Amino acid sequence: METRTMRTLFRLAVFHLVALFAFTLQAQIPSPEQHLGFPVGEDRKLADWEQVTTYFQKLAAAAPDRVRFEEIGKSTLGKPFVVVTISSPENMGQLAHYQQIQQRLSDPRGVSRDEAERLIHEGKAVVLITCTVHSTEVASTQTAMEFVYRLLTENTPEHQEILNNVIFLLVPSLNPDGQDMVVKWYRKYVGTPYEGAQPVELYHHYVGHDDNRDWYMFTQVESQLTVGKIQNPWHPEVVYDVHQMGTGSARLFVPPFLDPVDPNVDPLLVQETNMLGTSMAGALASAGKQGVAINAIYDFWTPARHYQAYHGGLRVLTESASARLASPVRVRFEDLDQNGLGYNAQRASWNFPDPWRGGEWHLRDIVDYQLIAYEACLHTVAQNREMFVRNFYNLGVRAMNRKGGPYAFVIPPDQHDLPTAMKMLNTLRFGLVEIQRAKQPFAADGMQFPAGSWVIQLNQPYGSYARTLLERQKYPDLREYPGGPPKRPYDVTAQTLPLLMGVKTLEIEQPFTAELEKVDGPDAAPARVDSRARQLLLRSDSDYAFLAVNRLAKAGATIARLSSPLHNGGHEFPAGTFVVSGNAAQAKLPNGLEFTAADVPASSALAVKAPRIGIYTSYLASMDEGWTRWLFDQFEFPYTRIYDKDVRAGDLNSRFDVIVLPDQAVNAIVNGNARAAAAAAGEGGTQRAIGDSQGGRVPEEFTGGIGAAGVEALNLFVTQGGTLVTLNSASNFAIERLGVGARNVLQGVANKDFYGPGSILRVDVDPAHPLAWGMERDTAIWFEHSPAFAPTFDRAAGDVVNVATYPGGNPLMSGWLLGDQFLQQHAALLDAPLGRGHVVMFGFRPQYRGQSYGTFKLLFNALYYFGPVTQLGSRNQG
Repeated sequence: METRTMRTLFRLAVFHLVALFAFTLQAQIPSPEQHLGFPVGEDRKLADWEQVTTYFQKLAAAAPDRVRFEEIGKSTLGKPFVVVTISSPENMGQLAHYQQIQQRLSDPRGVSRDEAERLIHEGKAVVLITCTVHSTEVASTQTAMEFVYRLLTENTPEHQEILNNVIFLLVPSLNPDGQDMVVKWYRKYVGTPYEGAQPVELYHHYVGHDDNRDWYMFTQVESQLTVGKIQNPWHPEVVYDVHQMGTGSARLFVPPFLDPVDPNVDPLLVQETNMLGTSMAGALASAGKQGVAINAIYDFWTPARHYQAYHGGLRVLTESASARLASPVRVRFEDLDQNGLGYNAQRASWNFPDPWRGGEWHLRDIVDYQLIAYEACLHTVAQNREMFVRNFYNLGVRAMNRKGGPYAFVIPPDQHDLPTAMKMLNTLRFGLVEIQRAKQPFAADGMQFPAGSWVIQLNQPYGSYARTLLERQKYPDLREYPGGPPKRPYDVTAQTLPLLMGVKTLEIEQPFTAELEKVDGPDAAPARVDSRARQLLLRSDSDYAFLAVNRLAKAGATIARLSSPLHNGGHEFPAGTFVVSGNAAQAKLPNGLEFTAADVPASSALAVKAPRIGIYTSYLASMDEGWTRWLFDQFEFPYTRIYDKDVRAGDLNSRFDVIVLPDQAVNAIVNGNARAAAAAAGEGGTQRAIGDSQGGRVPEEFTGGIGAAGVEALNLFVTQGGTLVTLNSASNFAIERLGVGARNVLQGVANKDFYGPGSILRVDVDPAHPLAWGMERDTAIWFEHSPAFAPTFDRAAGDVVNVATYPGGNPLMSGWLLGDQFLQQHAALLDAPLGRGHVVMFGFRPQYRGQSYGTFKLLFNALYYFGPVTQLGSRNQG
């Protein structure tokens, strides 16, 4: 009896010691409120990036057995880019082991079925949650702090199951620069009439909202770090991407997604996404949260947003209704959106069973919804750990055993722009696409290919990813109702990299035999410069020729361009070829370029002066402006950003040779943000609140656009000899405000008759014109709600020259286009003289999202199109 009593007392003592230890440990873990000095989600309070990162560092210090804080690189502007790993002590002690399991299961070729079953039974599910890629969607970073604190301190069965079965990877912000910028902007104007207004600059230094469209091109540091250092090494079964949307919509969206679904996404993964999304929606309903929509608003079409869906895992998206950053809004029920894609926010339906009734909406409301969604996502995966891990493995097996064509894609070595072909291959390789190179000539589909051709076979773990990026898209013709207007896609409809980048790529339908070797990092031979040569010729076929020329000029070389074709050493060099004179040995030159020694008569070349470039930067921030800056920085074109007041001040010719107007509506350029009086006229009720959440009043210094004075200043700039380059919609400015001799043939055409929401089209380019030097005649362009031109034959305005023209047939190459007849034989690119200068009018986006390498040269040529070279363009007309 005494022994039994002693044992009981011992057990009680152990229990109390464990409880005391847990209590002590919990007491050591600081809450977000203790760290920040305010509760997460409090009105008008936001944590900045330093506060966020130091909080997670404190958690890692207080609970090192369950939390790891890691800086994996620097953001675009040099802030820490971090990932936080959370799991049970047992799992954290074996992270390398579990990562190895994920890597082995990701490629079924190296694992037997029995071994795979053992690994599936042993492994853990990996879930990656990413926050605030869009920095004005402020809640998710704030939510993440509270959620991780609860996960560590609330000893619930659900939390223990998550910690035991899941390795939880958290990126507190995919855009630290923007997170900090938005918080600082918001704090500056709290308590003023401008509280809650959107910032007037892009919240990603280069690309703004498009930072979440970079998941196959990897142009930005943040997407490179996320994919290269988290997703590819860990192969998460689930990536949960946390967002916000407009104020007048559903309170929260969660998958299933709308149609269309990219046919390259495995149906098993689509069903997994549906299952996880509806489980999360069920958890929100159980908690009494109204206004949750599924199968609405967002589609499942493009890899620009869905990297993991082509890499064995699923991407779940939530979109919460926004407040005015951290300021509350009041929304009336009758003002909620009745025409949302796939649902009506005022009416109950199967996919929106419990509408929100309106009222006040606070940052804390968003946090509360997100806390439930975070836990439901992780707990559903934890409960079904083995299913998610097994399906991850099975998706690889299915990829390897796919039936039917196409079998492969072949990229031959004889490319118009070899360095850009290498760029495309290395971009695919970064996305884990396997690439092989032919050691001997071979035949496929009745075609002969030389040794050195690159081959991408599709029976590989990520073959669907390669296919969706290499094939031509056929977007379905979806209508609001039979015979009605088109149903707009959420984003765009095409992503065919060979067309965008101008890389010759052949789709092979049938299996073939070839002697192939795997290549890890395709590359071209280094450029060679003969330092003894008096002059060197460099063809302008490659985008990278312009980078080389910029570096050569900086190193002290003198640059000219051939004004007419030249025969040299048995080869003909076309007009536009660069002529390099002087010592260029110090310049670092891109691989794949060929320099040829020559002796060029002075009469055959025009000196090239480094252009003084201005990029118009509106306070209605333009992503196209950011992409333009990114491109110029990549290819080392110096530029100056010019704002409304700079344009209005005039005297532009003394500062610039070329001014670029990025893609922006005429009204946005001329009038900009509304002034206080105009904004006040719209005050009252929900509409003002909704307006403020999407933009709202901004300080007077950021209002008004370039105004009439700016229009006159740009007109004088051109007529006095400058070159104005207008991109896409900005070309309407040249027509409506400068009076160039052209009209937009699509102006006023209803979208039921013509619709081009983001597609790749064919144009015929005149490579003899200086704007098209180095181009192939048959060229693909990116068309997205773009204009098309016809001359007006206004002799007073001057004769315009068609540089790129749509063919007589349907120009669609990839994506979706309605009403192709409206484009046929009209112009896509014009050289429009005005006084002593020129307006170069693009009816497309030549630098689209950093992807359209095939048309970069057109924009680069436009930067050099001033002074004597324009006379060659004028002689070229007809």
